[in-house]
Amino acid sequence: MKKQRKHPMEILWICMSAMCLIIAIIRNVKFGFDEAKAMYVFSVISALMFLWRRHLRRKEEQEDNDKKQ
Repeated sequence: MKKQRKHPMEILWICMSAMCLIIAIIRNVKFGFDEAKAMYVFSVISALMFLWRRHLRRKEEQEDNDKKQ
């Protein structure tokens, strides 16, 4: 059985998204929305990068599976 590969870039992007969201919420509570806007944007961008990277990986895995069959 093939050992499951880890996906460090996907893990990095989702962790970065979560951290940015937490920081944005804290800044929003303490300083207001204007001070937190950038962190919300970074959180969304990181989440989109995670989804894009996951999509590419799944597409590559599907192509590999199709070639094996």
